[in-house]
Amino acid sequence: MGIFRHEEKRAEHEAEEVLGGAGWHELPVRCKRDGRDVRARLLAPDDPGPLPVIMWAGGDNAAARLPLEELAAHGVASCVVDCASRADTTPAADGMERSLEDLEAASDTVGRLDLIDNCRVFLAGAGRGGLVATMAATRHPHDVTGLVLLSPDFSVADDVGNDEDADGIWGDMRRFRGPALICRSEGGSHRAFDDARRAAEEFPNARLVTLGEGPHVVGEAMWLSHAVDEVVRFIREA
Repeated sequence: MGIFRHEEKRAEHEAEEVLGGAGWHELPVRCKRDGRDVRARLLAPDDPGPLPVIMWAGGDNAAARLPLEELAAHGVASCVVDCASRADTTPAADGMERSLEDLEAASDTVGRLDLIDNCRVFLAGAGRGGLVATMAATRHPHDVTGLVLLSPDFSVADDVGNDEDADGIWGDMRRFRGPALICRSEGGSHRAFDDARRAAEEFPNARLVTLGEGPHVVGEAMWLSHAVDEVVRFIREA
């Protein structure tokens, strides 16, 4: 597996341990894409590896608050790509494309670490991060082991545009034939509920899981606490 090799755009790795906890440690990951700094944080189990890794798109959304230590306890590393520097005035299409490039660069870097099994790289996203992860998976279908989407929001998909498929992101999903786990909440919006259902129909190899009931699931930040068993099983079976 080649991960996302960008030739002259190839990311370079710079990381050192800065935080730690019971059974896990956190590393900053710094790389560049087109001369722009890309930052991410890698939370890994205290294990020499090689480890499977989930690359979380969109560090400014729920992914940054999810209890990733729970995944580490099951032997899974998580990398959250920081896109908190996005300006509110950034057009939706430009913001999505830049987030996609950041996810590609971070995946390229993390996949080259000795700690990581680069044949077990999963992409994930919550909300609009789900759109970014989906775009990356459909752009690099042979480098992505599996896809995890938490209450995905594809509302800006039309703004991103795609000249290759008249169906836009929905048609693109058919190019990714790897496994996809799609989680939605009973308490989520109608749009998120419908987007998750349609995505499960479009991906060739998808499983749709509904989590929680109404207010018992408080936003996307609580999702992984309810879904850890599903996500771990998904990774082990992929």
